[in-house]
Amino acid sequence: MNLLECAYNHLEMRHYDLLPEKGWEVDVDAVETLAYENTAAIVIINPGNPCWNVCSYEHLNKVAETARKLGILVIADEAYDNLTFGSTPYVPMRVFGLTLPILTMGSISKRWVVPGWRLWWLVTSDPNGLLQKSGVIDSITGFLNISSDPATFIQAAIPQILENTKEDFF
Repeated sequence: MNLLECAYNHLEMRHYDLLPEKGWEVDVDAVETLAYENTAAIVIINPGNPCWNVCSYEHLNKVAETARKLGILVIADEAYDNLTFGSTPYVPMRVFGLTLPILTMGSISKRWVVPGWRLWWLVTSDPNGLLQKSGVIDSITGFLNISSDPATFIQAAIPQILENTKEDFF
């Protein structure tokens, strides 16, 4: 969500720092300082773009612990999950999904290298029903029902792309 969308929806966006000396990790101390009673979520982009950092399991665990402590949702942008550099193995945020609510976003467009298509997906982990009870799921559904859809030929191509992709690609 960009600043304009936040303003339209009466949401405040606060930015936390990344720590270049720690491989562009999230400054979890700053996240705790920035958070207040109306904080709803933290957004983490992993792998990161444009720094191409990949968060370690240990660091993602710190992010998860911080979110749990603050009682907030983690929004994980994992559009570049198959494009990593360096020696740190990619770990999806969903590995912490049994203990806190996580909304994961991924990109068919990036994974299958069709960037103009702008296709993405969402998966939720909601161990205690927070996303359902708070209306987040209904809001997402409502938004998707009124947002513009990709062109029909793109929609028609998706089943073929998925069916014809070798299992080891996933």
